[in-house]
Amino acid sequence: MTLTVNGKAMQVPAGITLHQLMIMMSVSANGRGSAAAVDGVVAPRSRWESLELRAGQHVEILTATQGG
Repeated sequence: MTLTVNGKAMQVPAGITLHQLMIMMSVSANGRGSAAAVDGVVAPRSRWESLELRAGQHVEILTATQGG
């Protein structure tokens, strides 16, 4: 199925959860410094493992970076 992830179309397996998508994107889904929104709504970290994504959804994944 196709999702829009950080503004780009991405093919992912049907039934993928937000947690699985974050792992696929090499984002720490368990640590601090990351956040996600689905269709413009912030997804609570407590729901990432159970939040099954649907075709056509827009997902934004944000990560904190250190440095200056």
